[in-house]
Amino acid sequence: IHISTDFKSKLFETFMKHSDEKSNMGQFFTPLKIVNEMIEMVDIYEGMSICDPACGVGKFILEAIEDKISEYFTYENSKVEKRIEIIGFDKMMSERDDLTIILAKANMLIYFSEIFKRNNSLQDVKAISQSLLNESYYLYQTMLGTLGELEENKYDLILANPPYYQSKVMMETAKATGYYDLNGAGVESLFLEWILKSLKPGGTANVVLPDGIFSNYANSKLKDYILNNFFIESIIPVGSFFNTPKKTYILTVRKATEIEKEENKKQDYPVFTYIATSIGESLDVYRFEIDDNDLKEAVAKYNFYRKEDKNNLRELIKNHIESDPKLKLIDIKEFDKDKSWIIENFWSEEEKIEIGLKKAKKVVTVDEFQMLLDDMISLMNEFKEELEWLK
Repeated sequence: IHISTDFKSKLFETFMKHSDEKSNMGQFFTPLKIVNEMIEMVDIYEGMSICDPACGVGKFILEAIEDKISEYFTYENSKVEKRIEIIGFDKMMSERDDLTIILAKANMLIYFSEIFKRNNSLQDVKAISQSLLNESYYLYQTMLGTLGELEENKYDLILANPPYYQSKVMMETAKATGYYDLNGAGVESLFLEWILKSLKPGGTANVVLPDGIFSNYANSKLKDYILNNFFIESIIPVGSFFNTPKKTYILTVRKATEIEKEENKKQDYPVFTYIATSIGESLDVYRFEIDDNDLKEAVAKYNFYRKEDKNNLRELIKNHIESDPKLKLIDIKEFDKDKSWIIENFWSEEEKIEIGLKKAKKVVTVDEFQMLLDDMISLMNEFKEELEWLK
């Protein structure tokens, strides 16, 4: 009950590091520091519904409610009273792959340990387990998994890091359901479409996505759908995870409300972007702590930005955040469906060098080049002599 949040969140990661399936760990874990900062970027309140369509061990939705579990969930008269709805979906990738959902429920058991301690009869434990564990996490045993069902306008908040991979069979099978008509590239585009359509009007999605979503021309229809139905709040790069070479970004979008749709209101304020080159830990299987944490700085400034009156935005924030070379407020007009949304492209070569995103090209003098050439000739002569000796 009294163990630290960090221990609770990393317990199962430590367990999985000793398994023989490290290559598959990517389906289980998003770095904790990214999860926590993404949660800091959104508002959590009583009465809302929160979903993660690719939940792994359930970290997103558990961390989202961790500070107020006793307020959101109570147990009285053999019934769990829920003042907030949380739901995580996952899918079996193989016969043994129900481990993720088992760990998600075990993870939830730790977070909700106080309720179980106070109500520890067999009857109470069974009732709480059914209402909390089994109704909060669901494992699909179909090929499409979460993608096989889509209920539009259902969730207030979606937090996710969906899987990224190519599968022609998955794409064709998903499109045959009739839910997906935006013709995106990759399974990640299907998940993004699921997320966008599943949000309630006025709802928010904060999602980790690979660079292909933003750069591939095949996703132009998907981007057009976002521009016509959503407000793009932020795009923040967060590097590559250990399980994939793909560069990833946090995309924050808010779905237009019914009134905004009726009035045909379009985004008239810029998109918050920030070059976050570090997250406070190494992006590998070991997650070593490091001092650099651009992401925390990015989130702090984003929260300042999103809570200010957009009509007075330029004057209010000019002296507070625009002086940061890693931050740019990019005009929404720059986000065309047929253009790349890779935000690094908005930084000049000089700016990239200044913030450490790119190394300056070293200019080699004639004398330095001559020395390099002499060294190479000397090395080749030595190699030639060795070959002669071997003959």
